[in-house]
Amino acid sequence: MTMRRSTLAPLLLLVGLAATASACGSSAESLFQSGKVDVGIKNDQPGTSAIEHYQPIGFDVAVANHVLKKLKVEPDFGEVPSELRSTVLHNKKKDLVVATFSITPKRMEDLDFVGPYASTPQGFMVLKDERGIRNLSDLHHKRVCAWTGTTSTDTLKKYTGSFPYDASDASSCIEDLRTGHAAAVSTDLMILYGFTQKYKDLKVVPNLTIGPPNRYGIAMAKGHRDDCYKLRDALREYVESSDWEQDFKQSLDSIPSADPDWISHYKPNVDLIDLHSCRDEPGS
Repeated sequence: MTMRRSTLAPLLLLVGLAATASACGSSAESLFQSGKVDVGIKNDQPGTSAIEHYQPIGFDVAVANHVLKKLKVEPDFGEVPSELRSTVLHNKKKDLVVATFSITPKRMEDLDFVGPYASTPQGFMVLKDERGIRNLSDLHHKRVCAWTGTTSTDTLKKYTGSFPYDASDASSCIEDLRTGHAAAVSTDLMILYGFTQKYKDLKVVPNLTIGPPNRYGIAMAKGHRDDCYKLRDALREYVESSDWEQDFKQSLDSIPSADPDWISHYKPNVDLIDLHSCRDEPGS
């Protein structure tokens, strides 16, 4: 009887370790098994991620199309607001989210990311005829609009003496700017430049940024590491090709026009992708 117990104990331990490894690694079923995935994107960010005339457009969409094509997987795009990007993945409403979703250590605890596929600092957008906002000191005690579900307000509080507040969405911030309720709108430069391409009465304040770069990633629920690695390899190949630059210029032509060093400022390298992809915390 004693011999049977001593034999059984190691077997049970091995079974338990295998179950734990399975829970932390890949699930039994691939997200790509059917050849189609549900992808969440933003519907109101021209240049980066939007839906116009029932068609998804923007750089996020170009990235998703390119890397999934490498895997012979078809994306089915649907809109997701900023504040629900994590929720739709946890609730299995979307398989992937490609929606200017910044990779942060806190988010990496709950989600897996592939990226970054782009990096961008946070900046400011004002009315085109605004001449009084050029430096951070010009924003002191002025209302600056961001929107819920982003990290923009926290960055404003840390780096400026402005009065930041959250609106429900980007459109509300633009309306507040036009009516004088806000002196500026602040979020990632990539997003702001996209707005100026559509709204000609707005402009990005030149040479005015705050905080560290925000790094955008393709997000998925944990438990699909094999899928994550496949996406990472496809993204590495994409970033190293000329397709990345062509897609960026086509979607966000205002950035190369304003910044001659845009490639070094916005394009990630493969080492950065390796440090942030398919991990529970950033690598070193």
